[in-house]
Amino acid sequence: MANTQGIRLEQETQLRLKWLAERKDRSMNYLIKEAINRFLDDEEAFEREKQEDKDRLQHFLDTGEHISHKAMKSKIHSLLKKADKAAQ
Repeated sequence: MANTQGIRLEQETQLRLKWLAERKDRSMNYLIKEAINRFLDDEEAFEREKQEDKDRLQHFLDTGEHISHKAMKSKIHSLLKKADKAAQ
């Protein structure tokens, strides 16, 4: 179920929105909803990643488990070689 929300836009923002809506043959309402949905997708992804980072840090603090720089460098080189072979 959709609810109506009112927002105040600066005149310049409104003009830009109107111009873009005309160029894209879309309504201003469509563009506003699309912008909000993209913003929410980005922010929710950021919050999930932030939580994953906190969980990883806590795991390290609890266990001390880690990957050394040398081991990570070796793994990256291995993956790059595999990617190069696949690209050929």
